[in-house]
Amino acid sequence: MGRHRALLIGASDYEMRGVQPLPFIPGDLRRLGSVLESRGFQDVQVLAARADGKQISANYVNARVIGFLRRARRGDTLFILLSGHGVHARGRDFLVPEDIDEDMHPFESGCVAIDWRRHLDETLAEHVVILIDACREGIHQDSMGVAGVREWGKQEIGAALRRKVAYVYACSPAQLALFVRAHEAVPPGADHGTRPGESFSLFSRSVSDVVARLPGTEAPALDEFMEAVQDRVTELHRAYRKKGRPQILRLVTDIPSDNFFFLPRAGRPAPSASPPVSPAAPLPASPHDASAMGLGTTSTRTPGPPPLVQPDPPPKATRSRASTPTTSRRASSPAATPDRRRPSWIRRCIVAGTVLAVVTGGLLGVRQWTRTQYYVGVVGSHVAVYQGLSQKLGWIQLSDVQEDHPEIELQYLPGYLRNQVKETIAVDSVGQARTRVRELAVQASACKKDAARREFKAGSGTTPPSLTTEEQQLIPQCEGS
Repeated sequence: MGRHRALLIGASDYEMRGVQPLPFIPGDLRRLGSVLESRGFQDVQVLAARADGKQISANYVNARVIGFLRRARRGDTLFILLSGHGVHARGRDFLVPEDIDEDMHPFESGCVAIDWRRHLDETLAEHVVILIDACREGIHQDSMGVAGVREWGKQEIGAALRRKVAYVYACSPAQLALFVRAHEAVPPGADHGTRPGESFSLFSRSVSDVVARLPGTEAPALDEFMEAVQDRVTELHRAYRKKGRPQILRLVTDIPSDNFFFLPRAGRPAPSASPPVSPAAPLPASPHDASAMGLGTTSTRTPGPPPLVQPDPPPKATRSRASTPTTSRRASSPAATPDRRRPSWIRRCIVAGTVLAVVTGGLLGVRQWTRTQYYVGVVGSHVAVYQGLSQKLGWIQLSDVQEDHPEIELQYLPGYLRNQVKETIAVDSVGQARTRVRELAVQASACKKDAARREFKAGSGTTPPSLTTEEQQLIPQCEGS
């Protein structure tokens, strides 16, 4: 009988400027590891907040994942979760390790490519589920010259691997995997199975809660599991009044998810030849305390979360594999005779009219929805705010210029910002668009004044205008400074 094995890796203790530490990750992973052990996983490894000051490095992550895949036995089911900051560059997704250095260039060369296709192809495991909780807020990716999270999750995955591997992303492209900070709280009197002062990832906590609340006799298929996790993510998103729409889980696989079971039934005894490699630690006592987040202090296990409150209506997780349409056969009966006698041109007119009405209504609905979307892009050689989507629907342009900003010239933006604006910067509202434009305006103004200052020093040009305090702090990012 195949084993159920789990590898949970979290990068949290970042020191690089511009990369926000994520101290809640060790607690998230210990909680999930404990739940998976209770569920019947025979081997659970939780790798986060290493002892003796050692960091979760790129080499460490690669070695642990590759070794985990190589040690699998025939028939095993492997569960891998990667948590931390992530970036997307050159068509690939990357986990940012704790030891990343700001002088690394290109930035992604110091990161962990989420791409172990050769080892996945060679592993004896029957199925591998890889959960990726890494397209996070709190990383200033503009300063790293990478695409950031807009393209996250769009990397190519070999068709052969998709027949044995399922990739579950915590969010869809252009979204962020959100987390709750310790100072955030649910409305007074509301009970959503969390405690005041907790800090956690919406996705990782939702996975833990869904597994913990499953009855021992149930082992849901992958699609049912995804729907339950999506519902819980949506509930927590709304409970903590997060901005924007809830993140939408994304599944990439060719495995029929309605017939793919990766969780054991609770309490199944482990084979004697397969003792746990590193059992999960008890849950943290208080997420307010750094030691309780995997830096030294732990407490006894707390009870599992209460039954989940289902949001109304929840968004649905997306799937890259189209479902197979069902077919039906018209029954032959005397009642069908009048239809067969109807002239064919009448039937054709009815069908054509119905299709035209549906298509027209759909296009109008899409157009109306796009009016609620905004992004920052380019008009000619300067910046503008658009209302709509940057894509086209056939011959229909789905966006219009909402606010033009000729004062923000692309030539005065640093290269990485110039590229991001050209690729468009997605925002949740016109207010966020204006905030982003203001940041670009200050940066462009600083670089324009810096260029004038350098010309003046070179003996040409007039006396340059003075810099504001905010502009002075942005000068190091200007080209040629």
